[in-house]
Amino acid sequence: MSSLLDIARVLKITVQDPMVYSLWCTIFTAMILLPLFIPSFRVPKLPGLPIVLEEEIPNKKLRVEKYLTDTRNLLVYGYKKFKDQIFGITTTEGTTLVLPLKFLDDLKGHKSLSFTAVLEEEFTLKTYTKLGNLTDAQIKIVTKDLNSTLPQYTPVIHELIREHWPVGNFTNPTPIKLYPQINELVSRVCARFFLGAHAANDPRWISIAQIYIQSAFEWTGSLKAWPKSLRPLVHPFVRGRNSMVQQFNTGKSIVAETLAKKKENGNEHLSNPPSLLDLLTSGELARDVDNVEGMAIVQMNLCVAAIQSMAAQIMQCVINLSIYDEYVPGLREEVESALNASGGKMDRAALQKLWKLDSFMKETGRHDTLDLMGFQRKVQEPLTMSNGMHIPVGARIVLPTGAINMDSNYYDHPAQFDGLRFYRRRIASETEQNKHQFVSVGKTDLAWGYGRHACPGRFIAEVAMKLVLVEFLVKYEIEPPVVGARPTYVEHEGVSAPDPEWELLLTNRKSRTFSLPPQINVVPA
Repeated sequence: MSSLLDIARVLKITVQDPMVYSLWCTIFTAMILLPLFIPSFRVPKLPGLPIVLEEEIPNKKLRVEKYLTDTRNLLVYGYKKFKDQIFGITTTEGTTLVLPLKFLDDLKGHKSLSFTAVLEEEFTLKTYTKLGNLTDAQIKIVTKDLNSTLPQYTPVIHELIREHWPVGNFTNPTPIKLYPQINELVSRVCARFFLGAHAANDPRWISIAQIYIQSAFEWTGSLKAWPKSLRPLVHPFVRGRNSMVQQFNTGKSIVAETLAKKKENGNEHLSNPPSLLDLLTSGELARDVDNVEGMAIVQMNLCVAAIQSMAAQIMQCVINLSIYDEYVPGLREEVESALNASGGKMDRAALQKLWKLDSFMKETGRHDTLDLMGFQRKVQEPLTMSNGMHIPVGARIVLPTGAINMDSNYYDHPAQFDGLRFYRRRIASETEQNKHQFVSVGKTDLAWGYGRHACPGRFIAEVAMKLVLVEFLVKYEIEPPVVGARPTYVEHEGVSAPDPEWELLLTNRKSRTFSLPPQINVVPA
């Protein structure tokens, strides 16, 4: 009976139309009983394993709430209590298996493990929202073709960032909410990479790109409040759908305009260097220039996947620049030296010489982990671990990234922020110089995934994030609102982000030591 009452409450909260609410109240009782009799609706049984807080919090719904809002502490607690064991946590989609790092070799390259299934079935609910991963062919284009243009892209993106720099000038220390400006700037940068030069200057696209993820989270969050068996019936009516569909259609119309221009241009690239859309509709994929729906889905998916993640990481780095200001002089010296050597504008080679900034960014990701669970996979075929444990089809497995990052077995004084931790590792010997980088992937470098499913867009993110941070270091003195103050963090389903309302004090720097190239006066044609 309690579950029926719970669904009635969910109806009241998530269904927007009162008439629809009344209709559903007449049928949901029968529907909720359906899973009891239809085997295909049942979640696969998991092997016997310890569940975090099962004894302390017997109520599953309360454990789910703990997972939703306090994932970091939940994982750290389980990691310490069951360190060398596989354990479970209770989530919105059932029990998730959390694996110690020692089992990673059991999983690497295993073809029965799917990241896409986790993303699309448990997070984005692609069946209803269209949100999901890129196809293998599209990922190959990013890895092979788009990433190879980063040397050409770096000065272009740096110029774009400077041209559209959204943060003002401040003679005296001024409190500023930086996240909205950073989010706008990242949206513009992503527009240039993914859709094209015109999109980076199109206020319609920049607006949609920034807010689409908010509607996506609202709709998927509303859907997840419902049992899986009822989602096919209620998804058109729950809160968030209308705004998300409207925004998708607006975005689709902009993508359609872009594809029409490309066809008028003989299907030649519209941007130089080419955008991802250029690459996805050229050569062997030229026929996709007519696939407006498919290309719109790709672009909107990239908005969700890239913008907020990059903006949150940049914001956290800027926060740490204000808190750990002892690192600023060394970082600034490195940046200004690179700018002088490259004529005042960063190129790819100059950017790759910023080892100290790279280390500071990587340490920020370790110390203030935003993605608390790494190597998320769904088991597609029965899997037997090296300890003999059998994991059934349908089980979701993760590594507790946030907890691993605080393990003294892997990091000296892990609770301490050490901005040059990875810089020292790189300069220790020649064999280490190409390791310990912001974009590195390895057993303890899990921020970007692991193995063949490591994030193909991490090199794009590296360029964008470093260029934004370069400008902050060059332009401003950055202080916390109160000495030592840190923001609260917003946590949801294993993802953490600094409070977007957090303010920092900015003051224009009085002097710069690098030389900008001479200003060129362009005469309109």
